[in-house]
Amino acid sequence: MKTRYLRNAPGLLLALFFAVTGSTAVAADTPAAKSTRGPITDVWVIWPKPGQSKDFEAGLKAHAAWRKSAGEEFSWSIYQPVVGANLDFYVIRSEGHNWKEMDAEEAWSAKAKSDDAYEKQVGEHASRAEHYFSEDDVQHSHWVDSKDYKYFMVTSYRLKSGTRAERMDALNKIQKAVVDTKWPYPYAIENGVGGKEPMLIVVPMKSYADMADPEPSLMKVLAKSLGSDAAATETMKHFGASVDQTDSTVYLYRGDLSTPK
Repeated sequence: MKTRYLRNAPGLLLALFFAVTGSTAVAADTPAAKSTRGPITDVWVIWPKPGQSKDFEAGLKAHAAWRKSAGEEFSWSIYQPVVGANLDFYVIRSEGHNWKEMDAEEAWSAKAKSDDAYEKQVGEHASRAEHYFSEDDVQHSHWVDSKDYKYFMVTSYRLKSGTRAERMDALNKIQKAVVDTKWPYPYAIENGVGGKEPMLIVVPMKSYADMADPEPSLMKVLAKSLGSDAAATETMKHFGASVDQTDSTVYLYRGDLSTPK
């Protein structure tokens, strides 16, 4: 939320992605819901100082309200991990932008002196921050917007170099299968910009019950589209062969800390 960009900082990169094998109980008709917006998401990951989480949250809430009152065009959504070994950080996202809007946001920030406001309201309670961008892969996503999403399963894939062709072939086949069969489980894919630039898949959920295995499964849908179980298995092997490492976390949407409506 500040203008001190740390896009090459090491560490966690979050973006909304759905795990290819994940599930959610929300109907999806087409992947076009995100296509009406810009593809760029601005992402901050911030850690509060030990023992200062309550003061940090109060500062985030106050700062989000201040930014809106100061005329900021961006809206920020805040998320907190609920699964994993590291639960003491917050993810702050503003999505649906183009690169030109990033320049406008930086100009607003300088004029409004948002860095100064951040330091007074949040900075004294923060231990460190990382900053990234991500870009929607609208062509391979299967997303439906909903105000009812409460949790998000985010899987980060660190990709092997030289495997783009195999990965794109697999994603093209998966996308065709879910669209042709109207598979009712949305997901979104984003590509990181900066840092290790992973591919991210996000699965939205209304509740933990939505983590149950989908029926029909993606493998069944893919096998039907490709004509055999063997062809579906081979496609998923091609995708898996392009991945060096994965990491998955479930995040809770904190509307109480986000930009006021």
